[in-house]
Amino acid sequence: MRYSAMAMLVCAMGVAAGCTITDTAGDLRGIKGIDGDKLTHINTRSYAINLFMEKPIVGDATLNATVQSFADEAKKVGATKVRIVQSDTSVMWYFPPILGFILTPVYTNVAGDALLP
Repeated sequence: MRYSAMAMLVCAMGVAAGCTITDTAGDLRGIKGIDGDKLTHINTRSYAINLFMEKPIVGDATLNATVQSFADEAKKVGATKVRIVQSDTSVMWYFPPILGFILTPVYTNVAGDALLP
């Protein structure tokens, strides 16, 4: 039972890997940015599976690829500038045990503001 649950978890990670999810919040109830700019907050997350923690084999969760997805979303909402507030990459070598050293789930998050004209 325990091993079948781990196998199902690995299969679920394989299906979810390679995707990028973006959330936007544009209704800030009239609050403007620090410089008086209208803005939309964007949060972009990328998931992938790397081989031996380094080489992407399913998806691309590098910081560069995630920032590019963030910039693409900012262009969609009409931004002329962006302000990246936070970025983080997590290499989950410990999940699932032992197999995580070979097929490593990776998660990158970029959050920031799209400054509108």
